[in-house]
Amino acid sequence: MNLLLWSFATLLAGYFSLQILQEWLKKRKAAQLAWLIGFLMYTFSALGSALSYIWGWDETVYRVWYVSAASLVAFLGAGQLYFTIRKRWAHVFLALIVGVTAVMLYQALTVPVDLAVLQGAEGEIGGAALPSAVRIFSPILTIPGSLALIGGAFFTAIARRSKSGLWIGIGSLIIAMGGTFTRLDLPQMLPLANSIGIGLIFYGYRLTKS
Repeated sequence: MNLLLWSFATLLAGYFSLQILQEWLKKRKAAQLAWLIGFLMYTFSALGSALSYIWGWDETVYRVWYVSAASLVAFLGAGQLYFTIRKRWAHVFLALIVGVTAVMLYQALTVPVDLAVLQGAEGEIGGAALPSAVRIFSPILTIPGSLALIGGAFFTAIARRSKSGLWIGIGSLIIAMGGTFTRLDLPQMLPLANSIGIGLIFYGYRLTKS
C-alpha cells in the first residue's frame, strides 16, 4: 500500500514540478526557482521512499533522499517569503538556505552510513543511518523553513485576505502532521498526508498567478 501511495505522491509532485519549471523558464524569477527546487526535492524524496519498498534503501539514494526531505520545506518557505516580505530579504533567506543545504549535502555524501541500519529498513527510516554531523542540519533548515512557509502563508491570508496564503498554510499544516502519523505507527498516512498537503500548496501557489 505504501508503495502505491508514495508512487502516486511522486507522480503528483513531478507533475507540479513540471508546471513550475515551465513558468520559471519563461520568467526566470527567484520566487519561482525557490518553489521549483522545493517541489523537485519533494518529488525526489517521494521517489526514494517508493523505491525503498521495491529494492530497499540504496546507500547513495538514501544520502540524497535525506538531504532532499530535510531541506524541501526550507525552499518552499523561501518561495512563500517572496509573497510576504521584501524581495531583498527573501533573496537573503534563499541564499542562506542554498548555502546550508550545500554543506549538508557535502556532509551527507562524505560521512559513513550505518549499513546495518540501512539494509534492515524500508520506507520511513528518517536519519537513523546517518551520524549527527548530518542530522544536525535538519532542524537548522526545517524550523526556519516551516516558520516562513506556515507563518508567511497565514500572515498573507489574514493581513491581505489572500486565498493563496490560506491554501498554502493549510497544505503546510497537513504535511507537518505527517510526522505525527509516523510516530503513532500509522506510516501509511504519511504519503497520503503529504500528497494532500503538497496538492493544496500547489493550488495556493497557482492562485498567486491568477
